[in-house]
Amino acid sequence: MNGRGRLVLAFVLAASGAAASAQEAAPPDPAEAGRKIYVYSCQRCHGLNLATNGIGFDLRTFPEHDKARFVRSVMHGKNAMPAWAGTLKPEQLDLLWAYIGSVNGWKAAAAPK
Repeated sequence: MNGRGRLVLAFVLAASGAAASAQEAAPPDPAEAGRKIYVYSCQRCHGLNLATNGIGFDLRTFPEHDKARFVRSVMHGKNAMPAWAGTLKPEQLDLLWAYIGSVNGWKAAAAPK
């Protein structure tokens, strides 16, 4: 391989390494992270993809502009739902909200606040 070939190969390898590093550094999808929390913590009562199995509230009908109610209900419990304040952190609630929004097609919930 001549000098020019080595230079091209070095450039290609460096560029592919930079692209791989950029992919590794990309922040995780909040909705996907929220889905994982949902599956572990919520799905048992609220159903697969928010479609209730008759036990919990149907989260497909949750109002998009009522995050405060969501946080209050999750943290303090409501009716048969237990309080999750000692289990879930505020960041996890934001991720859950992003997941609920993604399933329901809310644009505002795509990025947690």
